[in-house]
Amino acid sequence: MLIIVDVLSGLVIIFVIAAYFVYVACKTFYGMDPDEAKYMRTERKPGTLDVHPTLNAIVLNYEIEVQILGAKENVIYGEKKNLKKIIELPMLNSRTDCYALAKEVVYQCDLIHHSRSSEVEQTIYYLKKRKLGHGTKGLLDTNSSHDLKQIAGADDPNYNNLSDYIELLYEGMSEKIKGAHLIQLLARDPENLDALSKNETVISALGRVLREDWKRSIVLSTHLVFTFFCFSMYSRFHEVILKCKVGSICMDIIDYELRRYDKWKADLEGLDAPDDAPIVRKPCPSSASMSDIPRSRIPEPVRPKSGNFSETNIKAVMEGSVYDDLTNSTENIDDKKLSEPERAKRFRTLVKKQEHLLRVAFYLLLNIAEDESIEEKMTKRNIVGLLVKALERDNDELLVLVVTFLKKLSIMQCNKDAMAGLNIVEKLPKLLDSRSPDLVHLTLKLLFNLSFDTKLRYKIVKVGFLPNFISLLSDDRHQEIVLKLLYHLSYDDDVKTQFAECVGLITDMLLLNIGNEGDEVMVALCINLATDSVNAQQMMKKNRVQSLMMRAFNYQDNMLMKMLRNLSEHKSSKSNFVEFVGDIAKAVVESKEDDFVMECVGILSNLNLPELDWAEIFKHFDMLKWVEKTIRSNNADPELVLQVVVLLGTAAADEGCARLLCESNVMSALIELLKTHQEDDEIVLQIIYVFFATISHGANIDYLAEKTEAPAYLIDLLQDNNKSIRKLCNTCLNLIADHSKTWAERIKIEKFRHHNAQWLQMVDSQQLEPEEDDDEEDDELPPYLNTEYLSTAVVPPLSDLEGGQDSEFISQKEIDFDYFDKPEVMPDFEIEAM
Repeated sequence: MLIIVDVLSGLVIIFVIAAYFVYVACKTFYGMDPDEAKYMRTERKPGTLDVHPTLNAIVLNYEIEVQILGAKENVIYGEKKNLKKIIELPMLNSRTDCYALAKEVVYQCDLIHHSRSSEVEQTIYYLKKRKLGHGTKGLLDTNSSHDLKQIAGADDPNYNNLSDYIELLYEGMSEKIKGAHLIQLLARDPENLDALSKNETVISALGRVLREDWKRSIVLSTHLVFTFFCFSMYSRFHEVILKCKVGSICMDIIDYELRRYDKWKADLEGLDAPDDAPIVRKPCPSSASMSDIPRSRIPEPVRPKSGNFSETNIKAVMEGSVYDDLTNSTENIDDKKLSEPERAKRFRTLVKKQEHLLRVAFYLLLNIAEDESIEEKMTKRNIVGLLVKALERDNDELLVLVVTFLKKLSIMQCNKDAMAGLNIVEKLPKLLDSRSPDLVHLTLKLLFNLSFDTKLRYKIVKVGFLPNFISLLSDDRHQEIVLKLLYHLSYDDDVKTQFAECVGLITDMLLLNIGNEGDEVMVALCINLATDSVNAQQMMKKNRVQSLMMRAFNYQDNMLMKMLRNLSEHKSSKSNFVEFVGDIAKAVVESKEDDFVMECVGILSNLNLPELDWAEIFKHFDMLKWVEKTIRSNNADPELVLQVVVLLGTAAADEGCARLLCESNVMSALIELLKTHQEDDEIVLQIIYVFFATISHGANIDYLAEKTEAPAYLIDLLQDNNKSIRKLCNTCLNLIADHSKTWAERIKIEKFRHHNAQWLQMVDSQQLEPEEDDDEEDDELPPYLNTEYLSTAVVPPLSDLEGGQDSEFISQKEIDFDYFDKPEVMPDFEIEAM
């Protein structure tokens, strides 16, 4: 559609320019009023047909007449001119079907009426006879005596002789190979590509011979594919390749050659013939088969005019035709006349030629696959299957190309799944043992792309790649990609234990690589490995913790500190950090890097060791002030706030530090934080744990129960959806109830309410009928104590109560709660209440 628009736009521009010049001519030379001109009429009258004196071409003489018409189609001005049109026939040869070619000429040229087909056929017949009589005399310089064989044998191809090279493509197989080779040499020069791409004759001839004869000769196929490969090196010429459907043909060639190699190998080793099922999926049914041979290629002398063959001439048709080469190719080793050494030698020769063809074909496909739509078409035809099959070859140059193509395709999910289905991981170990650094590096990159898939990562480990990766760490060329691969493998906990033997080496490399470009990936790998206790022990040997700590402080490196934080999580590693507590605490208070501070706080939170005097640490570095400021700050990172609360939980395990927290404003700050982040289960749970750690020391319970709102919030959180929060709240309330009689009664009531919320809800909704006895006292309790009464009832301490009705009432309540507390009765009550 776009091409049509461009053509129409060009025609409009030409028409406007022509009209302008007619306007000027009429006004200037003929003194006519241009406004009288209404129309312009053009007529073409075909004339005689002649032959070109030197070229294989038909010369059509015709006359063109242009008239300017006025009103009522009166001719204002008219002009006639005789012109010639040259119709070149570069593919004319001894086997040309004059009748078919004449029909094609009439169809293509709108100046020749179909009634003149016989005249065109006679002209072509004359050209054909002239060519047979004079050879190439008309095509070459009249002073030259060289024939086609001499041209084909020239060392330096000349673009001026292109038409001669094209003619060679329509001769025998040896001439075709020579012609294709000469055109290939021309295409190797980038300066010739533009002219060749615009020459429809040569492109059509190359595409046609490739479609028809690719099975007949490996050498011919290589020359033809290489010519199109030269076009594929530049995106602007890809249209030439797509127009001739060379990509589809190349896939058929690769499929055929890979299967033929298996057959050769089986014949050489005396094995049964392998499965010959095609790897490439069939293209769209509408596309022509690549092995179809057009009628026009059947030798003319044995072709009946009717187009039908009788039993008497079938044999004659087959003998000497292209079918003979297709069925009796000499490119095989199944020859009884050959000895075993000769067969092995021929096999090596054929394999060498075949691999050269495969390289060129794969390279062409890789170049045109830069277009996503073309790559998708290749995928549908199973290009992945061809590439994985080619991994079985031993040619490093071919394997480099194949692995490059696979790496490109592996970024797509569908291609990665196809590779996994073909067990590609099992085919790659031998490539890492190659002597070619490029092949090893590309294989590592392909494995890296595949390692994003969990199942393929497991396969990579199972096949045994890990030792290979470790051995390549010392090679600077591969170190970066190997580290990325190891980082991916370190995702899985089951794999981390397999790094135990090399984790010390990786840590030493990290210490030597601090501040370099590859630092981030190496640190990330060590961070993952540090989560395993066995790896952590290996990392801390040889006084590495001190070196890592020094590097972390010098560079204020939060990634290194995160690694150390992971190391400090293991029980066996905590004691190694005691000597650095002071430095870490100082960094927490003084450092301006929030990420670095967060990791430092994380390390301190992990050091729940009895030998640490947290009260002294907090006092010496004045950490309480920093803690309170961080908790109350509205701009603080929530993750940092969470880590600070975790640190308080660790420090509160020390009785002295717990008392210090009660004497400061930290508890009230925590309650304010609890109100603000009541939807964040993690922060809520950690705050409750700080309360629990504080009241674990009995001396602090009075402060928390009497001077803070903590018990009320703990009671409220008994209904939280998080099971861990409910469990920890219940534990804290039990400690408070055991210590404070004042809170014990209320906690029992609240527990009753929370435990029997469904039953109490039913009671609240119960509609009581009016009592018949109106004289009943108003202060009598209802048959059910609803939730309103329970929430408003004030339970005074037992010591404040004396005799009387109040005393009896409290005693009755105590009896009731004692009854509820009986373990053998409580289950029945719960069932009945629910």
